Amino acid sequence: MADAFILNEHFNGGDRATIETILQGAGFNPRYDVPSDMSSVDPDTDIGVVGLPAVPGDLGTIDARTMAFAGAGIRVVAIWLHTDQEGTGGVPASIGKYATTVDRDSEVLMPTLKGETDVWEQPGGEKRPKPHTKRNKC
Repeated sequence: MADAFILNEHFNGGDRATIETILQGAGFNPRYDVPSDMSSVDPDTDIGVVGLPAVPGDLGTIDARTMAFAGAGIRVVAIWLHTDQEGTGGVPASIGKYATTVDRDSEVLMPTLKGETDVWEQPGGEKRPKPHTKRNKC
C-alpha cells in the first residue's frame, strides 16, 4: 500500500478522522511521520497531503515540507476539509505553487489523490484558475 504523508502537524480530532478515512478509501496508508530524508519516499506511489484550512502555527512547517516533497518529485495534494468560517486558518503560500487543491466532497477527489487528474478548487468545490508559476529562462 502506498503511503500518504500528512504534512500538517496539528489537527482536531474530527479533521484527523476525516483525512484518514479519505486516504484509506483511496488506498493509501496515512502517515504522520514525515521523513527528513526524501530518498525513503517513493515518488511513483507515495504522496504528500495537506489538510486545509491549516492552523496558522503550521503554515511555515507545511511550506517547508511541501517544497521538500515537490523538490523530490513527489506529488502534493491539498484537501479542503471544510471552509474556514472563523477565519483562523489559512492556506500556506507553497500550496498555490506546488500542490493541487481539491474539496473533500469533490467528484474528482479520488482520481486527484491517485494522480489521474489535477484540479484547483476552492472550499466547497468551486473551481479556481490553475496557478501560474513563473519560470526563469535559462
